[in-house]
Amino acid sequence: MVRECQFIKADGRVWVPSPSSWLGGWARHRWLERYFGDNGVLGIASSESWGRLYSENDVYVLVEDSGKYTEKLIKSIVKDYQKE
Repeated sequence: MVRECQFIKADGRVWVPSPSSWLGGWARHRWLERYFGDNGVLGIASSESWGRLYSENDVYVLVEDSGKYTEKLIKSIVKDYQKE
């Protein structure tokens, strides 16, 4: 079974979009806790917050296939450090 979930690392947290159901969200949260452990405090972003985070940060997808986890960068933000 392949599982996957988009996430964003920002503000010292790992953010995920709101789940489509309570039970599905609970199962996804437990799965993410197993992977991230103490390395990331999980946060669930509302639709509006997810949109803002998505536009301002790199976006990853976590994929688990046969017990093997992979993080893939799916959208990169190029930071512009121009001097004013």
